[in-house]
Amino acid sequence: MKVVRKFDNAISANICKGVLEENGVPAFVLGENLVWSTGAVNTDLVSVEVVVDDSLYDRAMEILGSSPTEPEQ
Repeated sequence: MKVVRKFDNAISANICKGVLEENGVPAFVLGENLVWSTGAVNTDLVSVEVVVDDSLYDRAMEILGSSPTEPEQ
């Protein structure tokens, strides 16, 4: 699994997941429950990540139209 985007909230991460899945790329959101369960407000410690299978990484990045290092606001 490869990370295609990191977010500071689960809503944005799930929107990203939805865009990928609408375009035929299965995606998963990791860490969304950690933010709530730990009460973390510092997203430098806990981030919400959207991941895809290694074989679909390039396609996912094409769909999102950006590099994985771009900060998401």
